[in-house]
Amino acid sequence: MKALDRKLFRDLYHFRGQLLAIALVVACGIATFVAMQSNYESLKLSQTSYYDRYRFAQVFAQLKRAPDSAIGQIQTIPGVAQVQTRVVADATLDVPGQLEPVTGRLISIPAQQTPMLNDLYLSQGRYIEAGRRDEVLVSVAFAKANGLQLGDRLGAIINGRWQQLRIVGLALSPEYVYEIRAGDFIPDNRRFGVLWMDRKALGTAFEMDGAFNDVALSLLPGSNAEAIVFRLDQILKPYGAFGAYGREDQISNRFLSDEIAQLQAHARIVPAIFLGIGAFLLNILLSRLIATQRDQIAVLKAFGYSNRAIGGHFLKFVLAIASIGALLGTSAGLWLGSGMTQLYGQFYQFPVLRYSASPATILGRSRLVLAQLF
Repeated sequence: MKALDRKLFRDLYHFRGQLLAIALVVACGIATFVAMQSNYESLKLSQTSYYDRYRFAQVFAQLKRAPDSAIGQIQTIPGVAQVQTRVVADATLDVPGQLEPVTGRLISIPAQQTPMLNDLYLSQGRYIEAGRRDEVLVSVAFAKANGLQLGDRLGAIINGRWQQLRIVGLALSPEYVYEIRAGDFIPDNRRFGVLWMDRKALGTAFEMDGAFNDVALSLLPGSNAEAIVFRLDQILKPYGAFGAYGREDQISNRFLSDEIAQLQAHARIVPAIFLGIGAFLLNILLSRLIATQRDQIAVLKAFGYSNRAIGGHFLKFVLAIASIGALLGTSAGLWLGSGMTQLYGQFYQFPVLRYSASPATILGRSRLVLAQLF
Protein backbone atom coordinates (compact mmCIF):
# COMPACT_ATOMS: atom_id res chain seq x y z
CA MET A 1 0.00 0.00 0.00
CA LYS A 2 1.30 3.46 -0.91
CA ALA A 3 2.25 5.84 1.87
CA LEU A 4 -0.40 8.36 0.77
CA ASP A 5 -3.08 5.66 0.89
CA ARG A 6 -2.06 4.70 4.44
CA LYS A 7 -2.22 8.36 5.37
CA LEU A 8 -5.69 8.57 3.78
CA PHE A 9 -7.03 5.74 5.96
CA ARG A 10 -5.52 7.31 9.09
CA ASP A 11 -7.12 10.66 8.25
CA LEU A 12 -10.49 9.06 7.61
CA TYR A 13 -10.34 7.25 10.95
CA HIS A 14 -9.16 10.35 12.81
CA PHE A 15 -11.99 12.50 11.38
CA ARG A 16 -14.58 9.72 11.53
CA GLY A 17 -17.05 11.83 13.51
CA GLN A 18 -17.06 14.75 11.09
CA LEU A 19 -16.90 12.32 8.18
CA LEU A 20 -20.05 10.51 9.29
CA ALA A 21 -21.93 13.77 9.89
CA ILE A 22 -21.12 15.12 6.43
CA ALA A 23 -21.83 11.75 4.81
CA LEU A 24 -25.28 11.72 6.41
CA VAL A 25 -26.04 15.21 5.07
CA VAL A 26 -24.98 14.06 1.59
CA ALA A 27 -27.05 10.89 2.07
CA CYS A 28 -30.15 12.99 2.84
CA GLY A 29 -29.68 14.87 -0.41
CA ILE A 30 -29.15 11.70 -2.47
CA ALA A 31 -32.05 9.89 -0.76
CA THR A 32 -34.39 12.79 -1.48
CA PHE A 33 -33.29 12.89 -5.09
CA VAL A 34 -33.60 9.13 -5.66
CA ALA A 35 -37.01 8.90 -3.94
CA MET A 36 -38.56 11.85 -5.75
CA GLN A 37 -36.96 11.20 -9.13
CA SER A 38 -37.99 7.54 -9.13
CA ASN A 39 -41.54 8.43 -8.06
CA TYR A 40 -41.68 11.07 -10.78
CA GLU A 41 -40.69 8.46 -13.37
CA SER A 42 -43.15 5.89 -11.96
CA LEU A 43 -46.12 8.28 -11.97
CA LYS A 44 -45.26 9.76 -15.36
CA LEU A 45 -44.91 6.33 -16.97
CA SER A 46 -48.14 5.08 -15.35
CA GLN A 47 -50.03 8.19 -16.46
CA THR A 48 -48.82 8.03 -20.06
CA SER A 49 -49.40 4.31 -20.54
CA TYR A 50 -52.83 4.42 -18.83
CA TYR A 51 -54.04 7.37 -20.89
CA ASP A 52 -52.87 5.81 -24.14
CA ARG A 53 -54.17 2.31 -23.52
CA TYR A 54 -57.61 3.38 -22.28
CA ARG A 55 -58.03 6.29 -24.72
CA PHE A 56 -58.30 9.24 -22.38
CA ALA A 57 -60.10 12.07 -24.20
CA GLN A 58 -58.40 15.35 -25.05
CA VAL A 59 -61.38 17.74 -25.07
CA PHE A 60 -64.40 17.74 -22.76
CA ALA A 61 -67.67 19.67 -22.58
CA GLN A 62 -70.78 19.62 -20.38
CA LEU A 63 -74.14 21.09 -21.33
CA LYS A 64 -77.81 20.99 -20.35
CA ARG A 65 -79.22 18.91 -23.20
CA ALA A 66 -78.43 18.44 -26.88
CA PRO A 67 -80.02 16.12 -29.45
CA ASP A 68 -77.98 13.34 -31.00
CA SER A 69 -78.26 15.20 -34.32
CA ALA A 70 -75.61 17.61 -32.99
CA ILE A 71 -73.04 14.80 -33.10
CA GLY A 72 -72.74 15.20 -36.88
CA GLN A 73 -71.81 18.87 -36.47
CA ILE A 74 -69.16 18.03 -33.89
CA GLN A 75 -67.63 15.37 -36.13
CA THR A 76 -67.14 17.93 -38.91
CA ILE A 77 -64.79 20.04 -36.77
CA PRO A 78 -61.32 19.83 -38.39
CA GLY A 79 -58.92 17.81 -36.25
CA VAL A 80 -61.52 15.75 -34.37
CA ALA A 81 -60.76 12.02 -34.49
CA GLN A 82 -63.54 10.55 -32.35
CA VAL A 83 -66.65 11.85 -30.64
CA GLN A 84 -68.28 10.24 -27.62
CA THR A 85 -71.49 11.56 -26.12
CA ARG A 86 -72.83 10.53 -22.73
CA VAL A 87 -75.43 11.20 -20.11
CA VAL A 88 -73.80 12.26 -16.84
CA ALA A 89 -75.76 13.18 -13.71
CA ASP A 90 -75.34 13.16 -9.94
CA ALA A 91 -77.69 11.16 -7.74
CA THR A 92 -78.18 10.69 -4.02
CA LEU A 93 -77.20 7.20 -2.88
CA ASP A 94 -78.26 5.18 0.13
CA VAL A 95 -75.11 3.26 1.04
CA PRO A 96 -75.28 0.56 3.75
CA GLY A 97 -73.46 1.73 6.86
CA GLN A 98 -73.58 5.41 5.91
CA LEU A 99 -75.79 7.62 8.04
CA GLU A 100 -75.47 10.63 5.73
CA PRO A 101 -76.51 10.75 2.07
CA VAL A 102 -73.80 9.96 -0.46
CA THR A 103 -73.35 11.56 -3.86
CA GLY A 104 -72.90 9.24 -6.82
CA ARG A 105 -71.93 10.43 -10.28
CA LEU A 106 -73.81 8.32 -12.81
CA ILE A 107 -72.13 8.01 -16.21
CA SER A 108 -73.75 6.25 -19.15
CA ILE A 109 -71.92 3.46 -21.00
CA PRO A 110 -72.96 1.33 -23.98
CA ALA A 111 -75.00 -1.80 -23.25
CA GLN A 112 -72.37 -3.85 -25.12
CA GLN A 113 -68.75 -3.52 -24.10
CA THR A 114 -66.88 -1.85 -26.95
CA PRO A 115 -63.68 0.25 -27.15
CA MET A 116 -64.53 3.84 -26.26
CA LEU A 117 -62.98 7.06 -25.05
CA ASN A 118 -62.28 7.07 -21.30
CA ASP A 119 -62.52 3.28 -21.42
CA LEU A 120 -63.00 1.22 -18.26
CA TYR A 121 -60.63 -1.20 -16.61
CA LEU A 122 -62.55 -3.92 -14.77
CA SER A 123 -60.64 -4.93 -11.67
CA GLN A 124 -63.40 -7.26 -10.43
CA GLY A 125 -66.67 -8.62 -11.69
CA ARG A 126 -68.12 -8.23 -15.17
CA TYR A 127 -69.55 -5.68 -17.55
CA ILE A 128 -73.26 -4.79 -17.39
CA GLU A 129 -75.71 -6.92 -19.37
CA ALA A 130 -77.94 -5.40 -22.04
CA GLY A 131 -81.48 -4.90 -20.79
CA ARG A 132 -80.54 -5.08 -17.09
CA ARG A 133 -81.42 -1.53 -16.11
CA ASP A 134 -80.43 -1.91 -12.47
CA GLU A 135 -76.84 -3.11 -13.03
CA VAL A 136 -73.97 -0.71 -12.40
CA LEU A 137 -70.20 -0.65 -12.27
CA VAL A 138 -68.75 1.13 -9.25
CA SER A 139 -65.39 2.86 -8.91
CA VAL A 140 -62.82 0.85 -6.96
CA ALA A 141 -62.00 3.66 -4.51
CA PHE A 142 -65.67 4.19 -3.61
CA ALA A 143 -66.24 0.45 -3.14
CA LYS A 144 -63.18 0.07 -0.90
CA ALA A 145 -64.04 3.10 1.23
CA ASN A 146 -67.58 1.81 1.87
CA GLY A 147 -66.84 -1.92 2.03
CA LEU A 148 -68.97 -2.68 -1.02
CA GLN A 149 -68.78 -6.08 -2.72
CA LEU A 150 -70.02 -7.57 -5.95
CA GLY A 151 -73.75 -8.26 -5.71
CA ASP A 152 -74.41 -5.54 -3.11
CA ARG A 153 -77.34 -3.23 -3.71
CA LEU A 154 -77.50 0.53 -3.40
CA GLY A 155 -80.55 2.70 -3.12
CA ALA A 156 -80.51 5.74 -5.41
CA ILE A 157 -82.73 8.75 -5.99
CA ILE A 158 -82.42 9.20 -9.75
CA ASN A 159 -84.16 12.32 -11.03
CA GLY A 160 -86.60 12.21 -8.12
CA ARG A 161 -87.38 8.49 -8.38
CA TRP A 162 -86.18 5.76 -6.04
CA GLN A 163 -84.34 2.87 -7.64
CA GLN A 164 -82.31 -0.12 -6.49
CA LEU A 165 -78.91 -0.57 -8.17
CA ARG A 166 -76.94 -3.81 -8.12
CA ILE A 167 -73.13 -3.81 -8.29
CA VAL A 168 -71.83 -6.24 -10.92
CA GLY A 169 -68.31 -4.91 -11.33
CA LEU A 170 -65.61 -2.65 -9.94
CA ALA A 171 -63.94 -0.38 -12.46
CA LEU A 172 -61.31 2.30 -13.01
CA SER A 173 -61.34 5.10 -15.56
CA PRO A 174 -58.53 7.42 -16.75
CA GLU A 175 -61.05 10.23 -16.26
CA TYR A 176 -61.06 9.60 -12.49
CA VAL A 177 -57.49 8.69 -11.58
CA TYR A 178 -57.93 11.31 -8.87
CA GLU A 179 -61.56 10.74 -7.89
CA ILE A 180 -62.70 14.09 -6.63
CA ARG A 181 -65.72 16.28 -7.20
CA ALA A 182 -65.46 19.94 -8.17
CA GLY A 183 -64.89 22.21 -5.19
CA ASP A 184 -63.11 19.62 -3.02
CA PHE A 185 -59.39 19.68 -2.25
CA ILE A 186 -58.94 16.01 -1.40
CA PRO A 187 -60.99 12.94 -2.35
CA ASP A 188 -63.79 11.86 -0.04
CA ASN A 189 -64.36 8.34 -1.32
CA ARG A 190 -66.89 7.52 1.40
CA ARG A 191 -69.26 10.30 0.31
CA PHE A 192 -68.53 10.58 -3.39
CA GLY A 193 -68.22 7.83 -5.95
CA VAL A 194 -68.54 7.17 -9.68
CA LEU A 195 -71.01 4.65 -11.09
CA TRP A 196 -71.36 3.54 -14.72
CA MET A 197 -74.83 2.59 -15.93
CA ASP A 198 -76.55 1.48 -19.15
CA ARG A 199 -76.97 4.41 -21.57
CA LYS A 200 -80.61 3.66 -22.33
CA ALA A 201 -81.58 3.24 -18.68
CA LEU A 202 -79.84 6.43 -17.59
CA GLY A 203 -81.12 8.40 -20.59
CA THR A 204 -84.70 7.36 -19.88
CA ALA A 205 -84.38 8.24 -16.20
CA PHE A 206 -83.23 11.79 -16.99
CA GLU A 207 -85.44 12.24 -20.06
CA MET A 208 -82.51 12.17 -22.44
CA ASP A 209 -83.55 9.52 -24.92
CA GLY A 210 -81.86 10.54 -28.15
CA ALA A 211 -79.94 13.31 -26.35
CA PHE A 212 -76.79 13.88 -24.32
CA ASN A 213 -75.37 16.33 -21.79
CA ASP A 214 -71.68 15.42 -21.89
CA VAL A 215 -69.26 15.03 -24.78
CA ALA A 216 -65.63 13.94 -25.03
CA LEU A 217 -63.35 14.21 -28.06
CA SER A 218 -60.08 12.69 -29.17
CA LEU A 219 -57.98 14.69 -31.62
CA LEU A 220 -55.83 13.92 -34.62
CA PRO A 221 -52.06 14.39 -34.15
CA GLY A 222 -51.02 17.99 -34.71
CA SER A 223 -54.53 19.38 -34.23
CA ASN A 224 -55.07 22.82 -32.74
CA ALA A 225 -56.84 22.05 -29.48
CA GLU A 226 -57.72 25.68 -28.74
CA ALA A 227 -59.42 26.10 -32.13
CA ILE A 228 -61.37 22.88 -31.60
CA VAL A 229 -62.50 24.00 -28.13
CA PHE A 230 -63.65 27.34 -29.60
CA ARG A 231 -65.58 25.64 -32.40
CA LEU A 232 -67.15 23.13 -30.01
CA ASP A 233 -68.38 25.98 -27.80
CA GLN A 234 -70.04 27.58 -30.81
CA ILE A 235 -71.84 24.37 -31.75
CA LEU A 236 -73.04 23.63 -28.21
CA LYS A 237 -73.91 27.18 -27.18
CA PRO A 238 -77.61 26.86 -28.19
CA TYR A 239 -77.88 23.77 -25.97
CA GLY A 240 -76.78 25.38 -22.70
CA ALA A 241 -73.08 24.58 -22.84
CA PHE A 242 -71.00 25.34 -19.75
CA GLY A 243 -67.76 25.79 -21.72
CA ALA A 244 -65.49 23.22 -23.35
CA TYR A 245 -61.96 22.65 -22.06
CA GLY A 246 -58.86 20.67 -22.90
CA ARG A 247 -57.30 17.72 -21.12
CA GLU A 248 -54.92 19.99 -19.23
CA ASP A 249 -57.90 21.53 -17.39
CA GLN A 250 -59.69 18.27 -16.66
CA ILE A 251 -59.80 18.12 -12.85
CA SER A 252 -58.34 14.64 -12.32
CA ASN A 253 -55.58 15.16 -14.87
CA ARG A 254 -54.77 18.59 -13.46
CA PHE A 255 -54.24 17.25 -9.93
CA LEU A 256 -52.14 14.34 -11.21
CA SER A 257 -50.06 16.41 -13.63
CA ASP A 258 -49.41 19.08 -10.99
CA GLU A 259 -48.24 16.42 -8.55
CA ILE A 260 -45.88 14.97 -11.16
CA ALA A 261 -44.49 18.42 -11.99
CA GLN A 262 -44.07 19.13 -8.27
CA LEU A 263 -42.12 15.90 -7.80
CA GLN A 264 -39.82 16.82 -10.67
CA ALA A 265 -39.20 20.29 -9.20
CA HIS A 266 -38.55 18.91 -5.72
CA ALA A 267 -36.12 16.36 -7.15
CA ARG A 268 -34.04 19.30 -8.36
CA ILE A 269 -34.41 21.80 -5.53
CA VAL A 270 -34.49 19.84 -2.25
CA PRO A 271 -31.35 17.72 -2.91
CA ALA A 272 -29.46 20.88 -3.88
CA ILE A 273 -30.12 22.31 -0.39
CA PHE A 274 -28.68 19.27 1.39
CA LEU A 275 -25.77 18.97 -1.01
CA GLY A 276 -25.01 22.67 -0.73
CA ILE A 277 -24.74 22.26 3.04
CA GLY A 278 -22.62 19.14 2.52
CA ALA A 279 -20.28 21.02 0.16
CA PHE A 280 -19.95 23.84 2.72
CA LEU A 281 -19.08 21.41 5.51
CA LEU A 282 -16.66 19.53 3.29
CA ASN A 283 -14.90 22.77 2.43
CA ILE A 284 -14.51 23.63 6.13
CA LEU A 285 -13.23 20.15 7.00
CA LEU A 286 -10.79 20.05 4.09
CA SER A 287 -9.51 23.55 4.86
CA ARG A 288 -8.87 22.58 8.48
CA LEU A 289 -7.19 19.35 7.42
CA ILE A 290 -4.83 21.10 5.02
CA ALA A 291 -4.09 23.88 7.53
CA THR A 292 -3.13 21.39 10.27
CA GLN A 293 -1.04 19.23 7.92
CA ARG A 294 1.09 21.90 6.27
CA ASP A 295 4.24 20.44 7.83
CA GLN A 296 3.29 16.95 6.56
CA ILE A 297 2.66 18.32 3.08
CA ALA A 298 6.10 20.00 3.15
CA VAL A 299 7.75 16.72 4.15
CA LEU A 300 5.92 14.84 1.37
CA LYS A 301 7.09 17.38 -1.21
CA ALA A 302 10.62 17.10 0.16
CA PHE A 303 10.46 13.34 -0.47
CA GLY A 304 9.54 13.96 -4.09
CA TYR A 305 5.73 13.83 -4.12
CA SER A 306 4.29 16.14 -6.77
CA ASN A 307 1.55 18.71 -6.26
CA ARG A 308 -0.67 16.49 -8.42
CA ALA A 309 -0.12 13.45 -6.20
CA ILE A 310 -0.79 15.41 -3.02
CA GLY A 311 -3.86 17.04 -4.55
CA GLY A 312 -5.14 13.60 -5.60
CA HIS A 313 -4.68 12.39 -2.02
CA PHE A 314 -7.02 15.08 -0.65
CA LEU A 315 -9.43 14.51 -3.53
CA LYS A 316 -9.68 10.85 -2.48
CA PHE A 317 -10.54 12.04 1.02
CA VAL A 318 -13.49 14.03 -0.33
CA LEU A 319 -14.53 11.20 -2.68
CA ALA A 320 -14.56 8.73 0.21
CA ILE A 321 -17.03 10.88 2.14
CA ALA A 322 -19.18 11.48 -0.93
CA SER A 323 -19.18 7.77 -1.80
CA ILE A 324 -20.34 6.77 1.67
CA GLY A 325 -23.12 9.36 1.48
CA ALA A 326 -24.11 8.23 -2.02
CA LEU A 327 -24.29 4.58 -0.98
CA LEU A 328 -26.37 5.29 2.12
CA GLY A 329 -28.54 7.81 0.26
CA THR A 330 -29.28 5.54 -2.69
CA SER A 331 -30.33 2.68 -0.43
CA ALA A 332 -32.50 4.95 1.70
CA GLY A 333 -33.93 6.64 -1.40
CA LEU A 334 -35.05 3.37 -2.95
CA TRP A 335 -36.74 2.36 0.30
CA LEU A 336 -38.44 5.74 0.70
CA GLY A 337 -39.44 5.78 -2.97
CA SER A 338 -41.17 2.43 -2.65
CA GLY A 339 -43.11 3.67 0.37
CA MET A 340 -44.09 6.88 -1.42
CA THR A 341 -45.45 4.86 -4.34
CA GLN A 342 -47.68 2.89 -1.99
CA LEU A 343 -48.90 6.18 -0.52
CA TYR A 344 -49.68 7.58 -3.97
CA GLY A 345 -51.60 4.40 -4.73
CA GLN A 346 -54.11 5.39 -2.03
CA PHE A 347 -54.96 8.66 -3.81
CA TYR A 348 -54.39 7.97 -7.50
CA GLN A 349 -56.35 5.10 -9.01
CA PHE A 350 -54.22 3.28 -11.59
CA PRO A 351 -54.79 -0.28 -12.83
CA VAL A 352 -51.09 -0.83 -12.19
CA LEU A 353 -48.82 1.52 -10.24
CA ARG A 354 -45.46 -0.12 -9.80
CA TYR A 355 -42.41 1.48 -8.29
CA SER A 356 -39.71 1.64 -10.92
CA ALA A 357 -36.27 3.16 -10.50
CA SER A 358 -34.21 3.18 -13.69
CA PRO A 359 -30.58 2.46 -12.69
CA ALA A 360 -29.24 4.32 -15.73
CA THR A 361 -31.28 7.43 -15.00
CA ILE A 362 -30.62 7.37 -11.25
CA LEU A 363 -26.87 6.86 -11.66
CA GLY A 364 -26.63 9.34 -14.49
CA ARG A 365 -28.44 12.10 -12.65
CA SER A 366 -26.79 11.21 -9.35
CA ARG A 367 -23.45 12.06 -10.94
CA LEU A 368 -24.84 15.49 -11.80
CA VAL A 369 -26.12 15.90 -8.26
CA LEU A 370 -22.78 14.85 -6.73
CA ALA A 371 -21.01 17.26 -9.06
CA GLN A 372 -22.47 20.03 -6.92
CA LEU A 373 -20.11 18.94 -4.17
CA PHE A 374 -17.00 19.67 -6.19
